[in-house]
Amino acid sequence: MCVLTLDFQHAFDSISHGYSIAILRSYGLSSHFTTLIKNLHSGATSSVQLNGHLHGPIPIRRGVKQGCPLSMVLYTLCLQPFHSVLERRLFDVRIGRGSRPVSVVAYADDVTVFLMSAAEIPAVKDAIHLFE
Repeated sequence: MCVLTLDFQHAFDSISHGYSIAILRSYGLSSHFTTLIKNLHSGATSSVQLNGHLHGPIPIRRGVKQGCPLSMVLYTLCLQPFHSVLERRLFDVRIGRGSRPVSVVAYADDVTVFLMSAAEIPAVKDAIHLFE
């Protein structure tokens, strides 16, 4: 058995707003709700202060807002398809007595994958490439 840990760098900053809205729609959420989420992100800008002078605005086209209570939920929903692809392609592992079998465990942007053989490595690579 092999334990593979994946850490998606800048994960919260890299999610496309269009992708997050498409994911919400794929879960069957209403167009009213998805429009509200879309409005939270559309027109968002940032500024940079350099030597006491404010520069910007810089349009924000990707990512979820830092500190927003919805951000973790949105990120988790966006990661779920990746998680599901891995679960379908990998063998399950029972970690402890009475535990349910798992192949993937995720917390925020950290994903742990349990591989039973080297033959499963291409499945992980393929899943990663699907969501690049």
